Amino acid sequence: MVGMSILFKNISLRNWRQFEHVSIDVHPKLTIITGSNGAGKSSILNMFSKHFGYSRPFLSTPRKTKSGISYDLGYNYSDPPFYLDDGEFDRGGGDEFDEYLPKFVRSGDPLSFAAHIAAPTNGQFVEIGKINYNNGVSGSLGFHEQQVNQFDIAINNQQNVLGVPITSHRVVSHYQPVQALSFQSAGLSNAYNQYVGEIYNRLNGGHTQYTPFYRMKETLIAMAAFGEGNSHLEPNPALLTAFEGFNSILRKVLPKEIGFQKMSVRPPDVVIKSRTGEFILDSSSGGVSAIIEIAWQIYLFSLSNETFVITIDEPENHLHPSMQRSLLANLISAFPKAQFIVATHSPFIVSAVEDSNVYALKYTDPATENGFPSSTVRRVRSIALDQSRKAGTASEILDEVLGVNAGIPPWAQGRFEDIVKRYEAESVSRETLSRLRADLNSAGFSEFYPEALSRLVGDQ
Repeated sequence: MVGMSILFKNISLRNWRQFEHVSIDVHPKLTIITGSNGAGKSSILNMFSKHFGYSRPFLSTPRKTKSGISYDLGYNYSDPPFYLDDGEFDRGGGDEFDEYLPKFVRSGDPLSFAAHIAAPTNGQFVEIGKINYNNGVSGSLGFHEQQVNQFDIAINNQQNVLGVPITSHRVVSHYQPVQALSFQSAGLSNAYNQYVGEIYNRLNGGHTQYTPFYRMKETLIAMAAFGEGNSHLEPNPALLTAFEGFNSILRKVLPKEIGFQKMSVRPPDVVIKSRTGEFILDSSSGGVSAIIEIAWQIYLFSLSNETFVITIDEPENHLHPSMQRSLLANLISAFPKAQFIVATHSPFIVSAVEDSNVYALKYTDPATENGFPSSTVRRVRSIALDQSRKAGTASEILDEVLGVNAGIPPWAQGRFEDIVKRYEAESVSRETLSRLRADLNSAGFSEFYPEALSRLVGDQ
């Protein structure tokens, strides 16, 4: 088993694509990145996952020029700096950016600058940020300027960080009974590569005749068969320990309501025994099978690595809110030496664990009523959430952090307004409030009585 591994400490991005200034301190146990679609959560997660050999290319933007088509790789060369009231230059972030951002000098014209950023020449390395490790080393994030329609982010001085990338989309599986076993499927060192290989094949548009779920069943059956042994087959204690170990992991990560007890092999299937009954692994609900697959991928990696990083993109997919609320705490309990970095839209994930760092990626310029920004360009900054905002209700987190009003649904807003308007001309009394509550109850809006009362009292 590989011993202590290097972990992440901080990542910062500046003036690239939608990012104006992002700086995220990575918690030793759990870091959560949230924000709306398009804010850049998956892009940041991708830079962490690149250390584990998983990386999806970024796409450049074609722009029409006098000489034809030019490909824009996303660096904002002409972004103006910010000035404080005393005329001092402010980059809108910390001093950590001073070493690689160009220096600006203010000219006599308050709307012009004496220096501008020159676009780099072809092949030149353009630095867009930093990534810091817990061994004190800092790496440079960037790309080499080139005319291409897709490119990858390079990490200069990249450290060897071990980890497991878990993508947002599960591979669709169909029932496949395990008809035969090979000694290769019983090898623990090979099991992880086989399982992840099937995932990557599907994500990249290819596939074999087997699904990742099949590979998991194949390995579990091999662990049970070759681990226990019989009078003619020598037992393999490592395989038996691994099989029993995964049973222990499932007791920690699966919802308590299921009452998981153990897995049992009944060829050609794996059966789950629980206090709610017995069922084959393939018939698990979407949420239960999603948790099992996440746990399996991490568990196989943990058999040969002591400390490592796990990146998970949108773990809430397929999960009931109660499962979303407990998932991360259960995973941390099952894998206490791992560092989790998660991107999510779910308020239940955001508030799931107290001892964590949570960052929201928010646009600096809010959209107007027609949906367009009030200025020409909208940019994203990172905001660290304090404990009070992490501890809010789901509705409060949706509203304050994710910018989604979780109050009255749009289809009911008109009916609610009609009810409130009927009472706005009347004086507030016990009798009018009693009638207001009755009207709201009959329309199914009883939970919005405080909002209606606030409207009436505020008007008077």
